[in-house]
Amino acid sequence: MNVRDKIQVIIDSDDSAYQIQQLTGVNSSVIIRLRNNNRSIDNLSLRTVEKLEQYYDYHLAPMKGVSTSVQLSHFRHRLINVLQELYEFEQEKVEKLDAPADEPAIASTIEQLFNDILADQLEIEKLEKIYHQKLNKKPTAKS
Repeated sequence: MNVRDKIQVIIDSDDSAYQIQQLTGVNSSVIIRLRNNNRSIDNLSLRTVEKLEQYYDYHLAPMKGVSTSVQLSHFRHRLINVLQELYEFEQEKVEKLDAPADEPAIASTIEQLFNDILADQLEIEKLEKIYHQKLNKKPTAKS
């Protein structure tokens, strides 16, 4: 399936434009205009296409041997976005040369995390459990 087909599946999906925006960072108005045929897939920026393709790959594509949990899918996508933003931030610092000497190592480590952890379904499930434990943990009153 090519990128154009993936984006068309997203446009045709029942996922709300708001939900897609929350998971990708692509403004919901872009999705709405695509759905209303007021904007063409051909006129999307490369960055928008990449984000939507990731959304398809990690949220809509049927994945063999992977849990179909919607929560897990959303968690995975949020994790990808956070790691991607962190990596891009570190790369910018390295490219501007105003970074300490260890910044290339940090960027490299983030890239390795991105590649290793996201490919490991068990690690994703462990991270999701920790994430939900932290969300559900109520603050304790200190005396």
